[in-house]
Amino acid sequence: MKRDQERKRRFRSYTVNMASPKARTTIIMLGLAIAVFAIIVSVIAVQLLAGGQKGLAGKMLHSISAHSLSHVISQEIPMYASVGPDVTMVENKVYPKGFSNMLLYLFTDIDAGNPLTVVGSQVPGMAVSEFQLLTPGPEFDVPPAEHTHPEGSQPNADAKPREKVEDFKTSNEPLVYVYHTHNRESFLPAMPGVSDPDRAYHPKENIEKAGTALIEGLKKEGYAGLQTLEDYWVKGDFNRAYDFSRPTVQKVLKENKNLQLIFDIHRDANKREVTTRGINKENYATVYLIVGGGNNPHAEKNEAVAYELHNLIQEMYPGMSRGVWKKNDTRFDTRYNHDLNPNMVILEIGGPENTMAEVTRTAEAMSKVSAAYLKKKGFAPQRLEGQKQ
Repeated sequence: MKRDQERKRRFRSYTVNMASPKARTTIIMLGLAIAVFAIIVSVIAVQLLAGGQKGLAGKMLHSISAHSLSHVISQEIPMYASVGPDVTMVENKVYPKGFSNMLLYLFTDIDAGNPLTVVGSQVPGMAVSEFQLLTPGPEFDVPPAEHTHPEGSQPNADAKPREKVEDFKTSNEPLVYVYHTHNRESFLPAMPGVSDPDRAYHPKENIEKAGTALIEGLKKEGYAGLQTLEDYWVKGDFNRAYDFSRPTVQKVLKENKNLQLIFDIHRDANKREVTTRGINKENYATVYLIVGGGNNPHAEKNEAVAYELHNLIQEMYPGMSRGVWKKNDTRFDTRYNHDLNPNMVILEIGGPENTMAEVTRTAEAMSKVSAAYLKKKGFAPQRLEGQKQ
C-alpha cells in the first residue's frame, strides 16, 4: 500500500550539489551568456544612437518592413490576418532569404542571391544598373545618375540652418503637390566660384525654384497647387533624406484628399550634354520621371501616371523627357515614399551644369503638361485668386 502511494506522488524533489564541478560550470556558462547578451544589446543601442542606418543595428532594423511585421503578427493572431494590410502585395525579393544569407548581408552588404551586390560598388555603371527603363526606344538609354558620396563626406555635413521659408499655396483646394527631398540640390552656373558638381548645393539658389515655377505656371493655367519648402538638408544623414521628408508628405496627404499629382522634384547628376535639349530654338533641362519600386505596393499605378506624363511631354515638348525609370534595387529601401500615394512621381530636372533659366523653362513646361494631364482626368481650369481674367 505504501509502495502504491509512492507511485501516485505527483511531485518529486531534486537536490543539486552546488559544490560540484558540473553545477559550477553551468552557473559560469549561464553568467557568461547573460554578459554576452548584455554586451550585444549595449552595442546595438550605441550603434542606433551614433550610426543610424549605416551601422549593423540600423541595417537589421531597416530590413524589417512593416509588411514583414504584419505577416509575423498575422501568423499568431488569426483575427489580425483578416483585417490587417495585404502582405501579398509586397515583392518577395526585397531582402535576402535564409538565415545564413541574411547574416552575410548584414556583415558584408552582399546578397548571395543578387550578384550585383558583389560588383555594384566596384564596377563603374553597375551602381545604376538596378534602374529599369519603362519607356521603349533607343533615345532613352541613360539612366538617372546616382548621387554618390564617399563615406564621411556627406554633402550636408557642414550645412547651417537657413531662414524659415513659407510654403507656397494657391487659394483653392490644391490638385498638385510639390516637395523636395533633396531640397538644396543646385546648379553650378548659379554658384559663382564653384566648379565641382559634387558641391552643387545651395540654401537658396536650388531646385526649389523649379517647384515654385511649376506651381506658379499651374496657377496661370487655372489649377491650384501646393509647394512645401522644408529644409531637410540640416536634419541629418543625406542617405536618410526620404525618412525626413516622409512625415511632411504624410501630413499634406492627410490634409489634402484631392491631390491628383504629387511631385518630388530633384536635380539629376549627369553631364550637360545628357541633361539639355534644344526645343523651339531654346534650351530646356531634361526631365527624368522616376518611380520607386522595391517595397512599393503602388508601383504599377505610379508607373501608369509617369508613363502618361511622359507621353504628354513627348507630344508637347518632344525630346524633353529622358524616359520613365523604376528603381528596383533590392539592397536598399527604394520606395521613395511612393508607397504613400499612387499619384506620386519623382521629377529630376536638369543636372548640375544647367542654368537656372533652363531649369525654370522646363518647370514652366511641366506646369502646362500637368494642366493637360488634369484636363484629361476631367478637372476643368478655374479662376484662382489673383489670376487675371
